Amino acid sequence: MNGLTIIAALIASVSLSLAQTNEPATGSQSAPVKTEQTLQALEREWANAVVRRDVETISRIQADDFEFTDPSGQIWTKARALEFIRAGRLQIDSFEMNEFRIRIYGDAAVVNFRVVWNGKSGDNDISGPQRMTDVFVLRDGSWRCVSSHTTRIPPPRNGLEGNG
Repeated sequence: MNGLTIIAALIASVSLSLAQTNEPATGSQSAPVKTEQTLQALEREWANAVVRRDVETISRIQADDFEFTDPSGQIWTKARALEFIRAGRLQIDSFEMNEFRIRIYGDAAVVNFRVVWNGKSGDNDISGPQRMTDVFVLRDGSWRCVSSHTTRIPPPRNGLEGNG
């Protein structure tokens, strides 16, 4: 069981208190910009919930049919990912998120970003940069993550800078 796998699955959770609807935004802010801000805020709330091991918040962010694909290609169900966190097998001390790219397709959205985790999965240090892709759908007025995937960014080779 890969710690990076667990991290990616956990990060895919967000609070429904920041739910977004399809109604147009008021003022100078357009609906797509407001939706992008909502999704980015959900990603950050999800990551904070992982740090706190707040499985209730994570569960609300993830759809019932949520699946996470870890860096080794294993697929995690929502139940499996939540149990891993609940059991204390994942400990994230801190994280940094940036390079968000959000694309909206009606009631679906794809969120790509870079995250640097500091933590452990079991006895394994899983610290370092990763790229994540989360797919959200708008269900009953709330954005929920249905799919998540993470890839570890390898260290630079031969003195060349990587994109991590």
